[in-house]
Amino acid sequence: MTPSSCAAGSSGGWTDDAVETLVRLWRQGDLSAAMIGRRLGVTRNAVLGKIHRLGLSQPRRPRPPAIAPPPRPAKPRPVASARRASASAPVRMSPQPTAEIAQGLVARLEDLPTQACHWPLGDPQAADFAFCGRRAETRPYCPAHAGMAYRGRGVDVAELARLLRR
Repeated sequence: MTPSSCAAGSSGGWTDDAVETLVRLWRQGDLSAAMIGRRLGVTRNAVLGKIHRLGLSQPRRPRPPAIAPPPRPAKPRPVASARRASASAPVRMSPQPTAEIAQGLVARLEDLPTQACHWPLGDPQAADFAFCGRRAETRPYCPAHAGMAYRGRGVDVAELARLLRR
């Protein structure tokens, strides 16, 4: 068929012969809309539009069974490499040197102001148990007791060297 004899022609209408061929090919279900359009000399969309206007349903083709892809093997997890103890052993920082702790300002917990050292002195079960009570600006302990309470983080020399090379 030529484009002038069917839907894409100048008249814009489908001939009875073209419609019969379209319906026959569509019901066979062997050809796609694009292939039918090539045989009739029209576009795929023209075929689909006419099929829709005729109320024809698309032929049911049995779906092939879904084939699940074989499972992928799991990726091996990277093994942490053994570190050399001499080069990367953390360096422990020594606690701040503590000055002589004057224990003249001892107090009971309920007597402590909020900015006083809360370092416990003695046995909590004993009657003479108390707290340091010296001035503590930002921490719960005075500078001398803070040096005993807080330890600096160990520094990994190899990690530090790697960071400095960046």
